[in-house]
Formats: sequence, structure tokens, C-alpha cells
Amino acid sequence: MPGQPGSLRYERLKSFFKTYNRYFIFALIFTAVVTLTAAFIYSSLSKWEESLVEKNKSVCDLYSGELYDAALGTIDSLHSLGLLTSDDLSLAAFRLVDSTLKEISERELRVLSGLDGGFYLVFADGFYGYSFPTSPPPVPVYGPPPRSYNIIKDQSLQSIRENRPIIDVHSFDAAFFPLATRPIVVDSQAVGVVWVRIHIENDLPVIKLKQIVNVTALISILGFLILMLLSALLGGEIKGIKKEMEQIRHNPSLRLRKRWGIFGYITSHINSMLDTIEEEVNQRLILERQLSQKEKLASLGNMIAGVAHEVKTPLAIIKTRIQMWQKAIGETPGICEQISPESMQLVIDETNRLSTLVKRLLIFSRPIDKKMKPTDINKLIKEVVNFVTMGLGETDISVKLSLSPDLPMIGTDESSVREVIINILDNSVEAMPNGGSIKISTGIDKRDNKLVIEVDDQGEGISSDIIDKVFDPFFTSKETGAGLGLSISYQIIKAHNGEISFRENPGVGMKCIIKLPM
Repeated sequence: MPGQPGSLRYERLKSFFKTYNRYFIFALIFTAVVTLTAAFIYSSLSKWEESLVEKNKSVCDLYSGELYDAALGTIDSLHSLGLLTSDDLSLAAFRLVDSTLKEISERELRVLSGLDGGFYLVFADGFYGYSFPTSPPPVPVYGPPPRSYNIIKDQSLQSIRENRPIIDVHSFDAAFFPLATRPIVVDSQAVGVVWVRIHIENDLPVIKLKQIVNVTALISILGFLILMLLSALLGGEIKGIKKEMEQIRHNPSLRLRKRWGIFGYITSHINSMLDTIEEEVNQRLILERQLSQKEKLASLGNMIAGVAHEVKTPLAIIKTRIQMWQKAIGETPGICEQISPESMQLVIDETNRLSTLVKRLLIFSRPIDKKMKPTDINKLIKEVVNFVTMGLGETDISVKLSLSPDLPMIGTDESSVREVIINILDNSVEAMPNGGSIKISTGIDKRDNKLVIEVDDQGEGISSDIIDKVFDPFFTSKETGAGLGLSISYQIIKAHNGEISFRENPGVGMKCIIKLPM
């Protein structure tokens, strides 16, 4: 690297080889082992091939001599009859020569599987007596098969020219065979050739094995080198994943970045697992909040039951005594100028308000009547809607119903559930000062086997900062109200072993979801 000190370049090279040296060592060892193994197998196969070829050359030489000896007497007879010298023979004479010689070759070549052979006659410039008694069909009609015809003919003519037996090995395409030829001489005249060959195999295994060894060795070496290269290159990906996992350990909201190939598969599944864990943690926090809410309400209920009991009796006495005074003042005007009928009525109104508050607080200690009865939720909703819409007056608020017709009857404290629905609808109406639409729908959650009531409004919604507190007693974001409506509703639904929650609508407003067990 130009411009860098020699020591720095040395350190970088040293670091590189320290990191990747073992990959190259593994690759070198593997390449050497595969190369030596391939060379050994190739050498063994070559020796086996040579031995096999020499053995079969000897077989062809042997049986060509046997066929020559067996046919010599017949050849002399056919020659003496002029059947091996004249080129003006009849078709019957040609057939006689062919069948006579074929009978001999078939008898002599039957002794060993794979042998075929016959005679090449000079006068006719063709093959006669061709036989292949142990070879499979199809049967050639005019001598040897076309692809080997010229090979056999050329070696036969060579034997005649050189006047000697010839043993040679020939191959074409997938064929591989030794061929033995012996000249036939009668009265110092070469009249033909005896030839015998044997197919070692149409596809000699050793040839294929050599090819397989060569290709396998090459592929193995290249594959291993590529694998080592990829391992070295992808080492950075592994380090990157390790680093990101360390960051996630400190900040669980982070996720692994997207990658390709097997690393993409791994990182996507890790991210999916992290999402599942985060969802389970959030669900656990929700359950913990619900449990805390339940415990707070239980404690509050016990406290309120005692307070209500203590406050209820004095309120009744005060109310009764003031009503007596109010009656006395009405009968005797001017008895006391400071105590007027209006001030008396104000005290009574405030006392009534306190009594109503005490009654509502008592719900925390006894939210429902234990003697529940079958309730038609759809009918109950219709009654509540009719009651609420009567009080809407000239407001630009509409209520739409989408009630499932196949809801079963469920056991409820009907008056308590009616109060819950009224509370929810009152909140929706108050959240839409400029008008809007409220939709009430019912259905069945088959997974939880619960009846579902959903109330969607187009109001101002609930801030995310306070949505976890809406069910707390005495908590309210309104200028008026005691903050008990939703707390009481929560207590009533929980007493029915149900669920109540708020969820923000995708567009505008809120959705209240109530689930009651069937």
C-alpha cells in the first residue's frame, strides 16, 4: 500500500493471515488429500483397464485360432468347388457359402459369452458366416453392425496385405472391443480372413470411473475452496450479528438488520423471536396492571363498605330532621329569617347527592346481584339506546346498531350491565360535542368463547398518557363528575368474569370492547 510505513503493512498482513490462515491450511490439506486419492484411484483403474484389455485380446486371439482350425477343411472344400474364387455365383451359391460358414462360427463362438465373428471373403469383398450366438438382438442382416463394419474390414485387409494375424483394440463412441484377424491362404492364395472380437462392454466401467474421479476431484477441490472463501468473507457477518446482539442486550427495542441468504433466514427468525418475547412481556405488564387494579379496587371496596355504612345513617337522620324543619317553617312563616325554604331545599339536594354517591360507592363492595338471570343482550342494548337517544335532543349525534342475530342468552345481573352500557354511551356522547356517529355491534369470539359488545365513537378519544388510568376510582379528565362511572363499569364487568378495555380507532375516536363469558 503506497504511502504506508513498512511496519504498518507488515502488521496488517500479519493480522490478515492470523485471521484467515487456518481456512487456507484446511483448504490446502483437503486439496492435497483429494488430489492424492484421485491419483491413486485413477492409477488403480488404469492398471485394471490394461489388465482387462490384455486378457480379452488373448481371448480373441485364442478363439480366432479355434475358428480358423475348425473352418480350414470347409474352406478347402468350398475353394475346390470354385465357390471362393468366382465372382459370378448365383444367389443360392452365396447363401450356401454363408450358411456353411455361419454354422461353423456359431458352433465355435458359443463357448464364451460376448464373442462374435465370422469370415471376410476376398472374391466377394464382403462378410460371410457372421455369428454372435451369445449377444443380444437386434440381428444384423448384412454382416457386422454398420459402425464397426469398416473397422473390421480394414483390419482384415491389413492381415491379408501383411499375411499375418493381427490383434488390435478399437473403440468408437461408447464401443470398446479387441479384434483378432487371421488370413486364410489356399494354394498360396489369400482367399479371406477369419475375424473374432469381444465387447468388453458398451460403456467400459473403468472409462466412466476415470471421468467420475476426475470430475469429482475437481468439483470437490473447487467447492471446498469456495466454501473456505465464503467462510472467510462471511466471518464479518457473524461478527456483525454478535455485535448487534450485544446492543440488543442493552436495548431490547433494537432489532437485527436485514441480511441475505442463510444469515437473512437466521436474523429474521431471531427478530421474530424477539418480537414474541416483547409481546409476552407487554402482555405480562398488562396482566400485572389488571391485577394491581383488581387489588386496589378490592381494598377500596372494603374501605368504602365501612365508610358508606357509617355515613348512610347520619345522612338519613339529617335529611329527616331538615324535612321536619322545612315543614314547620312552611306552616309558621317568619320563624327564622336565616333559614329559608330555599336554603332548606339546597341542604336536602346536597344530602340526596351524597346519598347517591354512597349508593354508587357501595357497588365496589357488591357490584352485582348474585342471583343472575338469562339476558338477551341485543334486547338490552336496544332498550338502552332508546333511553339514551331520547336525551340527545337536537344534538347532531346518531347511534347505529349492528347486532348479531344468533347471540345466545347469557347469565347477567341485567340492571348492572345496563348501567355499564349507559356509562359507555354517556362517555361517547360527551366526547362528541360537535356531533358524530356511535356504532354498537355484537358478536361472538369463538376463540375465547365469549360474547363481545363493541362501542365505536368518533369523539376526541383518550390520551395515551391517561388510558391506563381510566378505570381508577375518582380519576376523571372532565371538569365535572366524580370519576366513578368507568370504575364502577370495570368492577361490574369483572364481577361477571368478563373483560372491558379501550382501544384507539384507526381513524378517529375510541372503541370500547366488552367481553362476557357465555
